[in-house]
Amino acid sequence: MSTTPTGPYEALKQARLRVDELMWKSRAANGMWLETSATQVLLTTAWPRVDYQEFKASEETENGADWLWWWLDSDGTCYGILVQAKNLKIAGTRRYTVDFGYKTKNDERLQIAKLIKTADEWKVPAAYMLYCGDTEYRSKLECDRTHPAGSLCRDRDRAGVAAVSALVAQTAVGLYGAQSGVAAFHDAVPVEDIASPDGIDAPIVPLARGLSGDLERFLRHPQRGSRRVAKEMLRPVQQIRNGQFAGAAVMGRANQVAGALFQDVPSDHGHFTVPYLAHVLRGLRTEIPSYVRDILEGRTPPTWVAERLGGIVVITDADAPSTALSESRPNGVPQGPLLAHLESDVPDAPGKAA
Repeated sequence: MSTTPTGPYEALKQARLRVDELMWKSRAANGMWLETSATQVLLTTAWPRVDYQEFKASEETENGADWLWWWLDSDGTCYGILVQAKNLKIAGTRRYTVDFGYKTKNDERLQIAKLIKTADEWKVPAAYMLYCGDTEYRSKLECDRTHPAGSLCRDRDRAGVAAVSALVAQTAVGLYGAQSGVAAFHDAVPVEDIASPDGIDAPIVPLARGLSGDLERFLRHPQRGSRRVAKEMLRPVQQIRNGQFAGAAVMGRANQVAGALFQDVPSDHGHFTVPYLAHVLRGLRTEIPSYVRDILEGRTPPTWVAERLGGIVVITDADAPSTALSESRPNGVPQGPLLAHLESDVPDAPGKAA
């Protein structure tokens, strides 16, 4: 038996603590941590419970810094997002910023718009992984958003590594300008929490009418694993949509994505640049993409994948109990139901004779 955690909560919590340590040491040396270094510490610490493969995409290529993250359930349902890492930086003495407004040379488009466009090509939602330091680093962060009594967003001890939809960040740039980083941080979800079965999974009530029964049930009832990740990524987007003054009567349907769990989704834009429900939920699939299977089975994904990404992260059995133990595979990767199922169908899987 091994004490390697089977739930993503524990593995990512341990990894986040190591990233917090990296960020603290970097500040102590009068420096700023690198996003690439934080990502490497996060993933190497979470391994082997969180599998990943890093590619050698050129830093000069347009999408070389983007990573695909995939959460996989034991029944094969999965959820993917295209992620770009960003630091929460201190400008001057008190102003905290994230450079969502970054532009590359000879290109007038904001990097955030390019991230959303690239996510369209992968047919997954776009998101940011924010490296935000510890509570001491954020102690002077001023956020004018509404907070629960006695609970400021800067004091969240698990928010050193947090994920947020690119639609939230894009809206923050338009509404808050230089304060967009703080606004996005307020809505960001700690990476260790987004699939945790321990938090409260409150219902989401969209403005759009005429939802299909399966989508309505998904939004209103508690979820686990990849479905929970999708729901937590949607939650702040929906909260923003609920505050927008745009009609949401019965409307047309968004273009379907092959293999998506929900095929009947309203094309409600609100004030977003894309239909927000379809954008966030299109990453929720009924089948695992072939390039993710490549990683699970010890193969390098095809060139068309590796040349366009910084890497791929795979979290298997995302719906596993948070405190369970499991027997370890020979290489140290927990043998969960999904991997066992895959290996039963693959004669040349890692650790098995061809």
